[in-house]
Amino acid sequence: MNIRAKLGGEDRPGASACRCQASPKSRGASLRPGGGVRLRARQVRLSGFTLIELLVVIAIIAVLIALLLPAVQAAREAARRMHCTNNLKQLGLAMHNYESTLGSLPGMGSGRRWYSIQARLLPFVEQANLQRVFASDEDLFLFTGTSTINLAQQTAAATVVGLFLCPSDGRSPVFTGYNAATFAGTNYMACIGSGNPAQFYYDPRYPTDGVFWSDSGVRMAELQDGTSNTMLMSESLLGHGSNVTGPQPADPERQAAGLSSVAKVLTGVPGSIPTLSDALCAAATSWNGDRGISWIWGQTPKGCFDAQRMPNAPIPDCTTNGLGFFKAASRHPGGVNVLFGDGRVQFVRDGLQPQIWRGLATRAGNEVVGEY
Repeated sequence: MNIRAKLGGEDRPGASACRCQASPKSRGASLRPGGGVRLRARQVRLSGFTLIELLVVIAIIAVLIALLLPAVQAAREAARRMHCTNNLKQLGLAMHNYESTLGSLPGMGSGRRWYSIQARLLPFVEQANLQRVFASDEDLFLFTGTSTINLAQQTAAATVVGLFLCPSDGRSPVFTGYNAATFAGTNYMACIGSGNPAQFYYDPRYPTDGVFWSDSGVRMAELQDGTSNTMLMSESLLGHGSNVTGPQPADPERQAAGLSSVAKVLTGVPGSIPTLSDALCAAATSWNGDRGISWIWGQTPKGCFDAQRMPNAPIPDCTTNGLGFFKAASRHPGGVNVLFGDGRVQFVRDGLQPQIWRGLATRAGNEVVGEY
């Protein structure tokens, strides 16, 4: 078809002819034999995943997660272990500054002023303000038929100190089940020695073969085995937070055999009758959950360990009236962090020979410890 533009009946200069021809195929149509046009439906194919393809993708993602998750968890635990190591290094520096300032290392409290080694270190770990909260010249507990905390000390006793906690433990550090008080716990324990029952070294009311006991004042120069071969502190898991009775503990990792009704603590001399032993501990029917429940309280289960039990030993701790066998333990796979007298922190692995472990716990035992 030709189209010519006209204006006023005359041809317009510059006008051009436009020839337009429509193709039936270009419009999705076809010609019928009689000259008509028939529309033809266009086939459309939708793209997407089949069920099998989707399942394959999900399986691949699951495998990748299974491969990556242990690596992520290992990286997180490595960071927590490093944090724990740094905490112990800070406590080691505080120990040296304490000795430089006061002439000796701190000792455990005794009597009614039963303040812990950890509490005595507060001014040397940038916690002087917290130390001023409690009255160190007053009793920690009041004894009026039952032992209850002095209200002047309650605020400090309930204050959580991050430096005293290992991030790998995972348990809440706040305890409310003992002595009608709220206590904030600690994972870091001072070494009282080998715990040798033959010498009653599980009783820190009297001098032990370690660095710390009640009112001790050991100097670094007295570590005759060498500061690099003498343990000052290690770590432990926080307690279960409650006491139970029965043939088995509710939580063997966080409860200790309680023998206060079986082994009586002696008066005026160290030890108990009968002397603590593995057989006696195995027959316990009471289980205490007060391990590490208070950083301010200087009783042995709260802030000390000895080397009678091996690190992370699968058997529970054992105690009678605050004396006993208290192991070093942690959630770090394969061992525990240990602070030595020279200020270094070393990861000591499970399976160490008992004589080496106990040799590291003494200050002047003249043991040859070798490699560990």
